[in-house]
Amino acid sequence: MNNSKIKQISLCAIFTALIAATAWISIPTPFGINLTFQLFGVCLAAFILGAKGALAATAVYIALGAAGLPVFSYFTGGFGVLIGISGGFLWGFLISAILCGVSKNIKLKATKYTLMTLAVLLCHAAGITQFCVVTGNGVWTAFLTVSLPFLPKDLILVFLAEIISKKIKI
Repeated sequence: MNNSKIKQISLCAIFTALIAATAWISIPTPFGINLTFQLFGVCLAAFILGAKGALAATAVYIALGAAGLPVFSYFTGGFGVLIGISGGFLWGFLISAILCGVSKNIKLKATKYTLMTLAVLLCHAAGITQFCVVTGNGVWTAFLTVSLPFLPKDLILVFLAEIISKKIKI
């Protein structure tokens, strides 16, 4: 195995761990959806590793959690989390990893920022969809409950990850 491949695998592992660590920074809400910082870890991985590397790191993170390792918020794990009320957001991280990773090399700021915003909105759409399916709530109720309160935080996290990524030289 060449040094480049070893470096890629190592960086993927580091960012998988970072995503897990950002999940553990978790603040409970009365809606059953915790305020976490995973999206920051996912997007930072994307801005540094690109779409392919960030998708790999995020998929490994989700697989570790599905296998029962306590990598999700509040040190939880298991497949039940992925099919529970907040699982849609975890699946949405895969979309965010791809879109932010694609935006990494885009020079036109309007296009780049549109992709970054879309990464957050589609992640939230996945979260809302699964919340509706699991709880039986309507889309509007789900949006008001599990998305709208978190949208500003998530938009800030994505843009913060992009800014910080420019300072990191790997």
